[in-house]
Amino acid sequence: MNSGWQPFFENRRTGFPIFNDDGSGILNNGRIPQRWMYPADESINNALNLTEALSRQYLGEDSINATMWILKE
Repeated sequence: MNSGWQPFFENRRTGFPIFNDDGSGILNNGRIPQRWMYPADESINNALNLTEALSRQYLGEDSINATMWILKE
């Protein structure tokens, strides 16, 4: 990807460009991640607030496949 993160965020916003997600090197069961996971340092330096945020937003799971509140319909 020679365009930085712009294609990823444009895809999130518009659905385009269409990514090829069926190659043998694709992980995550061919799914495009929906969000970043929280950094590991958050669980060390801010565990209480991280746990609260995860429970409010993602049913307690820090998953790259969870949909952020701002993207839910």
